[in-house]
Order: sequence, then structure tokens, then C-alpha cells
Amino acid sequence: MINKVRAEQWMRRPTGHGAKGTREYDGAWLDVRPDDTPDGHSNGASVLVARRHRYTGEVSYFRCFAPGDVALGTLVEVICRRRRIEETFQLGEGFTGLDQGQVTCWNSWMRWSLFSLIAAAVLALTPAATTAQPGPAGPPRLIPLTCPELVRLLRALVLPGAARDRDHILHRITWRRRHQAIARACHQQRHQLHDQP
Repeated sequence: MINKVRAEQWMRRPTGHGAKGTREYDGAWLDVRPDDTPDGHSNGASVLVARRHRYTGEVSYFRCFAPGDVALGTLVEVICRRRRIEETFQLGEGFTGLDQGQVTCWNSWMRWSLFSLIAAAVLALTPAATTAQPGPAGPPRLIPLTCPELVRLLRALVLPGAARDRDHILHRITWRRRHQAIARACHQQRHQLHDQP
């Protein structure tokens, strides 16, 4: 079905920001309204959205419905929210122990969930609050602080019983963030070279 989409119907759309910069995919859509819809009767926008990876050509399909007319960019934005929701669930389960509560009554379940969600909120908001403004043009220094790095910092500086000394952990975190910043710059440069005609 998607083989019928002509090359000029694919549109490049940003789908979010990752550790290496903005993710962009090519998107196209096909109208998939039923054939038995009466003339003059609109059932809204019922479309099949195809998302193609820029380099590998791998295509994902999403069946979408909206009560009125909707733009492809709006549909892509809604589709991409799924990834952010999944990442938030993984953050809550992996770093704050939301999935490890063994409770037998309502009150203990509420307390466990509340503390886990507060910890998840702190982990999500702290990197955003500590992100520095980009400096002058030049080689990248460090990427913004991420939730896993923030957990490592909290374990090293706040929680007792660290296996290694603090200087080693701080050096390792700085090295890892510098390495990721260089990887992001190279990834963005690759995008620019690939997009040139």
C-alpha cells in the first residue's frame, strides 16, 4: 500500500529531541476512509500515517483518526508523544522504584507511589533547571545533565556507601557527558551533510 506513495509526498518532520540532537523522520499519509461512507457525510480524518527512517528506510505505520481535518505535522506530534510517555514510565520504574513496591493496602500503595512520583519529578525537573545556556561557537563542551547522570551524582554525593571515591565518579560523569556532546555534534554534522543536494 505504501509503495504507491510518490517520492514528493514524503515530508521531513522533526519528531523530538534526543541525546544526539533533533530526530527527524520522513512522513506521508494515505486517506483510509471506508468506501461505504455516504456522499456528503464526513466521518472526520481517518488516515494511515507512514514514518520512514532517514537512513535505513525502515517504515512504521500508525492508523489515526481525528473528528475534523488535521495536518500531518499535528498527527506526527501526537504520535511522538508516545515515546516521551514510555521514557517517563521507564524513568519512574527504573530510577525511582515505582515497580518495586510490595504493598497490601491502599495507604501503603499511595505512600509508595507518591514518594516514587516525587522522586521522578525531581529527576525530571532538575536537569531542566540546571541546563546552562549555550556558549560561543566552538567545540561542544558537555551535554545537559540527564536523569541517569543525576542519579549517579546523587548516589556519589548524597547517599552513603559509595564504592568509588567522589573524584573518580565526578571525572567519569564529566568524561561521559563530554563524549556524548561530541557524538551529538558529529551526528548533527552527518545530518547536514546528508541533507545537502
